[in-house]
Order: sequence, then C-alpha cells, then structure tokens
Amino acid sequence: MKKIMILGAGPCQINGIDRMKALGLVSIVSDYSVDSPGKKRADISVLADTFSYEETLKQAKKHKIDGIYTMGTDQPVYTASLVAEALNLPFFIASDVAYTVTNKKAMKDKFKSLNLPTVDYRIINKAFKAEDLEGLKFPVVVKPLDAQGQRGIYKLNTIKEIHDHFDRVISFSKVKEILVESYYENEEVTVSGWLVKDQVHILSITDRVTFEPDQAIGVCIAHDSPSKHMANYGDQLMALTETICRGFKISNGPIYFQFLIGDEGIIINEIACRIGGAYEDVTIFRSTGIPILDFQIKAAYKADYGQDLLKDYVYTPSYFSTELFFSKAGKMHDRTPETWIESHDFVWSAAYNYDLGHRMQETSNATSRLGHFIVTGENEDTLQANLEKIYQGMYVYDEKENLIIKRKRIWR
Repeated sequence: MKKIMILGAGPCQINGIDRMKALGLVSIVSDYSVDSPGKKRADISVLADTFSYEETLKQAKKHKIDGIYTMGTDQPVYTASLVAEALNLPFFIASDVAYTVTNKKAMKDKFKSLNLPTVDYRIINKAFKAEDLEGLKFPVVVKPLDAQGQRGIYKLNTIKEIHDHFDRVISFSKVKEILVESYYENEEVTVSGWLVKDQVHILSITDRVTFEPDQAIGVCIAHDSPSKHMANYGDQLMALTETICRGFKISNGPIYFQFLIGDEGIIINEIACRIGGAYEDVTIFRSTGIPILDFQIKAAYKADYGQDLLKDYVYTPSYFSTELFFSKAGKMHDRTPETWIESHDFVWSAAYNYDLGHRMQETSNATSRLGHFIVTGENEDTLQANLEKIYQGMYVYDEKENLIIKRKRIWR
C-alpha cells in the first residue's frame, strides 16, 4: 500500500485523510500538535511543524512515503514542494514557484514585476521610519509575510498604530518584516481551478463573504455561488487567472486565487496553489462532478490521476453557499446535532470543529471558526429558503443563551 503524507491535521485536512483511507492508501498526518482532530482518523500520525522542511523531511524519510501534499492551508505548500524535490516525488510546482505563492513579499514583488493589479504596499521592519511609508494611503492593512488563517492581520489608521501592532503581527511569523498595504474598499471573489500542462480549468467562482474589516478583517464567514460579479467581471476574472498562472509559471495542479472588486475594478489580493480551505473539495465535486480531492491525492504518487476528465469540461456556475459559522465567546454546553443538519437533502456537508465543552473566544482570525455547513438550491430563491431553514434550527448554547453568530445578509 502506498504511504501518503498530508501536512496538517485540522478541520481543513480531515476530508483528505478520510479519502486517502477510502482509496486504500496509508494516511500519514503531520503537524506540531499531539491532539489535532485529524490525528484520530489517520493510520499514522507524526509530530513535525508543517512550516519546517527539516522536521517534515525527517519524518517523510522515516516512514518511506510515496507522496506528499497539503490542502486548505498556504504555508505547507512550500514545505511539501521541498520535501518532494528532496525525495524525488511528484509535485505540481517547483519549490521556487511554491515560495512565491506562500511568501507575501515574494508574491507582491512578483505582481509588481509582472505589472499585475495589486494595491500599493511596503515591506518594513521594526525600525521603520515614517518616510518608509511615504506615499502609502491610509488606512492600511498589516500582515505577516508567512502566516495563514488571517492571523496577525489588522486594519490600521496611523503610523503609531503600526508601531503598536508590530510585535503582534510578527508573533505569527518566522521573519522580522511585515507587509503594509493600502486598504482597498472591496468585495472579495475567489477563483478555484485546476491546471493540466498549462491549461487552466476554472472550477468555481464564489463571493467570499467576510466580517466587517474593523471587526475581523479578512475572516471569511461564507462562500456564495454563483458570484454576483459574474455578469460584469466573470470574463476578466478568468482572463486574469490565466495571466497570473503564466506569469508565476504555474503549469499543473490546484489554484485558489483571491480577488478584490471595488471602485477601481479588480485587484489581486493573494494567490495559492492548493485546494481552498472552505471545503472546495466538497463544493467543486458536488457542483461539477470533477473529483478534485482525488486528483490531489492520486497525483501525489502517480502521473495519471484521471485528469482526462477535464478535457471537455466547461465551467457552469451552480447555486450553493458554504457557511463558515462563528459564535460569541462562551463555553459550548449544547448544540444542534450534525445529524439534524445533514438530514436535509439540500445539505452537502456539515461539521463542528470543536467538541462540547470547548470554550469559544471572541473572533479574531479563522481559527475561531466553530464549524461549517454547505447548502445548495436550484436557484437563488430556493437557496435562500434552504439557508434560512438551517439557520432557524441552529443553536450553540452556553448555560444561558444561543451564541451562534448568524449572517446579517444571507444572500445578495
């Protein structure tokens, strides 16, 4: 049996772990935690920081793996590419390409060199001076260069606030510089796809709905399909996606690109070479029939992974919403059973990220996410009605009240 290592054992990787076992593969999960939920489901679990090439390579050699991949998270893409190269294993992109799509400094510099639309930005260290930000419009967004899950991201209004937040931002990073970029009033759109020998196949275009930027900037609460921007920007989004892939020399495998749409049109936010972390493995398969998760797993150890299924595929938007729900702070005493949510024939998937007894904190980044459910419908009206049915039955109680944070705008 082939031994396949997946980097990460959190909620975003559980479907991959389960699918490996269903395919008759030995699943090896790796991260720095002893109690990640995926480690209870895998055949073998190991301790290794997914950001660490050295630790991951050591475990990969020890277990004589036949393939390596990640999904749902950014930074392990680079680690996996380095390990694959060291062990002469298949991987979609070279490590130099993986670096440019996981390090925000390299990514932004590449956007600039390719004359691709992105917001004005600076890279600064703690000793920065006011003149280092000259010309940058406020408010700004500050980010670590190599973090994920919206950790360490803040919308700030003054240079003093940047100084005050600097240590918090780099606490999520392994480097001592941060990204400062002008804030662009926007709505977000994501494009997911798969490349085969330079051919881009678009599989999903969704509206990425987030908390208000002053509350928890960039933290996603839902993905809605079809995107409301398809009529005005669909063709541009597809064309720009192809331009990015050519410029970054992305030739094969998964892509997950985030775009911002505002008064100045389309701006590229960030790009990644992975399956998205909002259960795109589920929504893409259920909406298109393309088994993107099987592609990801099988391609880790074999050249022919079924990619011929994409030859005649033409993207056709469908109606679904991936709800990534959060709660107010408190201890989870009782909740709506997953079985009730999944009993509806219009629900594709549902799961909680934490068990009863978990103490929820105020939302600050994506790690505060309590769970998800995915709802579909034949059209906008039925999708809206189906979402309302689930939200009406959703509760997460402490000993006094329902803590669930429900979307203010369920649709459009």
